[in-house]
Amino acid sequence: MNINKKYIIIFGTLILSLIIITGAITYYKENGEQTQIPDVERSVLSFSQSYPVNSEELLDFINYCKDAVRFSDAEELKGKEIKEIICVLTKILPEYANKYKIANDKPYLPLFYYLNNIISFKPDRYIGISVDLKDVVREYNASLLEEEKLYFCNISEPSWEDQLHLQIAPEQNLFFPEGNIGCAQLAMDQTPSITFSGFIPGAESLNIKLYLVDGQTVSDVMNRQSFSEIKDMLKDYPIIWQMEKPINL
Repeated sequence: MNINKKYIIIFGTLILSLIIITGAITYYKENGEQTQIPDVERSVLSFSQSYPVNSEELLDFINYCKDAVRFSDAEELKGKEIKEIICVLTKILPEYANKYKIANDKPYLPLFYYLNNIISFKPDRYIGISVDLKDVVREYNASLLEEEKLYFCNISEPSWEDQLHLQIAPEQNLFFPEGNIGCAQLAMDQTPSITFSGFIPGAESLNIKLYLVDGQTVSDVMNRQSFSEIKDMLKDYPIIWQMEKPINL
């Protein structure tokens, strides 16, 4: 009996998530380019507040965002040359929490929206940005998809990533007052997307550039101690994906 009740609750939770996501998709289709990240009061299941508080929650959030861009069959992502989304943690309304018996200490759940529909960010909001890496590489040079592994570096300006990233992969992240640097070797058959996350800074805009580099450059970059020196080093490599959005202060 308890087992059946458990599965009923899980099923109800999944249905609720589907309703929320479907509603969000409909809303953003109707509002199109006029959309900003909303202060949505509806929310999610596995987080106790609107941002990850430890490395386990951060990994959960990143994995959700990666899976959302990879597996979503949402209509607006179909036919896109490069699939890219934004993920947020939002709070579920009390009546839904009561109806579906969602624990009060876990009132948050992740939702995703189409990055193209977001015209600006709001400072201090915690977000994730996930991009289908295979789409990016395919658009740049499809023959590279046959490679066993590729090397990437990214630059985010200004600094915005959560310091929890240093607990997960300290060897892949550098933080400077001017911005953040990340470099990694990625297996193309195992890593279909790349995700950035953190608190939106109090700045005019957020800019992210993804570079295709080589293995030696990854090592060289991660051993540098100067943001400007790293920027100068990467300028000769191709930018295969980039994003810039204004921030409404």
